[in-house]
Amino acid sequence: MRGKGGKDMKASKVKIIGKKKIKDLLREASQEWNVYVPQKWSDGDVWMDQLPKDKQMLDEALEDVVLEDVDTVISPKDIFFPQLESIFKFKDDKIWETPEFSPKLIFGVQPCDLKGILFSDDFYRRNFEDRYYVSRIQNRLIVARGCLRPPRPTCFCSSAKTGPFAEDGFDLQLVDFGDSYFVEVGTREGEEFITMHKKFFSEPDGNYDMTIKEIKTKACDSLELKVDFQNALSLMAQDSFIPEENYRRIGERCIYCGGCLYVCPTCTCFNVFDNVKDKEGERVRNWDACVFEGYTRETSGHNPRKDKWLRTARRYEHKLKFDYKVTGLSGCIACGRCLSSCPVGIGISKFIQEITEKRKIM
Repeated sequence: MRGKGGKDMKASKVKIIGKKKIKDLLREASQEWNVYVPQKWSDGDVWMDQLPKDKQMLDEALEDVVLEDVDTVISPKDIFFPQLESIFKFKDDKIWETPEFSPKLIFGVQPCDLKGILFSDDFYRRNFEDRYYVSRIQNRLIVARGCLRPPRPTCFCSSAKTGPFAEDGFDLQLVDFGDSYFVEVGTREGEEFITMHKKFFSEPDGNYDMTIKEIKTKACDSLELKVDFQNALSLMAQDSFIPEENYRRIGERCIYCGGCLYVCPTCTCFNVFDNVKDKEGERVRNWDACVFEGYTRETSGHNPRKDKWLRTARRYEHKLKFDYKVTGLSGCIACGRCLSSCPVGIGISKFIQEITEKRKIM
């Protein structure tokens, strides 16, 4: 449970679990945890959704669990940073906070999304602890699932070294091996989870280390979209490098729907508002977006980023410049959701190609 301070350990311990046992494992785990796992909805979309506690509803939901290489609509960030979240309530002269502390098992997280979760963990604890976010991660366990094939054609995780398998940050990681999964143990808490549910796991046979290495190498080679990610970070780190022409062209093309920001695993912008009726109400936090004109508008009406290209610059410089300067990690985890969700074909991978290859793509 990394929220409790679990430390990474080298993934030297490996178990194996048959795929047919996964549903029973999730059913048993749901007695202790709020279990979040990819599930296919009736419209065909796949969401990282919570399994219900009711037995009949749980059995039905388990039939919709999907652990193949599928495109989840948004990342699991909304588990810890909900799109709409009540942070405190008030009535007359009384105020009480409404933090959320439930134990959470996040099962089947893609490695790039794991990087997004860890990025948000750092953001919300960097200068001071955001108690509403931190309360949600205090008791959690993350089971990553490596990707044999990219879940969307816009993925470029191998270029950013954020996938297709995680190197650290997980409690357990599943490595697909036909009818079974190798289970890499990343933390003491992951090992304790296996011990708690030991009837589902067994010891692997043969030279499994070499088999796992071959699986991971083949998965990495399966990604077709490759960009010069490190070169882009180096360029953006230079204060003299301002690709204004790119920003202006993208700014004019963008329709500012906010789709890229809502699906992005590392976008952390938010707004707060009070929902009041008579003498009672609540303060609510909701997702916002730095590309929206109203995001930086001041009370006076002045907007330091009134021009479209300046707001475009803000987004790309956050992801590829300032986040990297402050943390040593890029705010882009190369999932490709921004491009796959954009109705006008704008994405960070294309921006990277433009500045590193010096050609127009968008």
